[in-house]
Amino acid sequence: MRLRLGLIIGLLLMPLSAAGAGLPNGHDRAGWGITLAELQNQVDVARVDMAEGFGYAEHFEEDPDVYYRVTSQHERVEYYFYQGRLYKIFIIYDRIYFHTPFYENLVKATKKSYGAPHDTYQEDLFGMPIQHTRWEDAVSVLDLRKGAGFIYQVRIDKAAAQKKAKAQTRKKSI
Repeated sequence: MRLRLGLIIGLLLMPLSAAGAGLPNGHDRAGWGITLAELQNQVDVARVDMAEGFGYAEHFEEDPDVYYRVTSQHERVEYYFYQGRLYKIFIIYDRIYFHTPFYENLVKATKKSYGAPHDTYQEDLFGMPIQHTRWEDAVSVLDLRKGAGFIYQVRIDKAAAQKKAKAQTRKKSI
């Protein structure tokens, strides 16, 4: 009887453990909604100079307020702010240091931590194929991308991104 009850509980909990933990709400100690001043208390960042053209990874970002740092592991971490609050992070792995096996291993490790991806697809961006492997939960999106000679890990605060998109749609319709 006790063994049968344990087996039933195990079968009920298995889907929960397979789903993995909740997605990260930011990166390192930089959580969604922090201000630039709070980020600067944690890491040394510089503002992306927009005069140099697209000095940031998200080329479709409207009204960008982007800061970045380069880690000792050769990762470029970009912090995107909306209304003074952190809402998106790009971690860019340069092709010089990271290759296709790195992307495949990153996908495997992420699956192990968070379960099966929500979606996997390929898009054509500026004539280049970009592969996406994407996870979502109620708060965050984690999108691993490979293409254009780079590997990207994109983390997004869903609520803030939706709020920004609605505001931009209203702005365009006026």
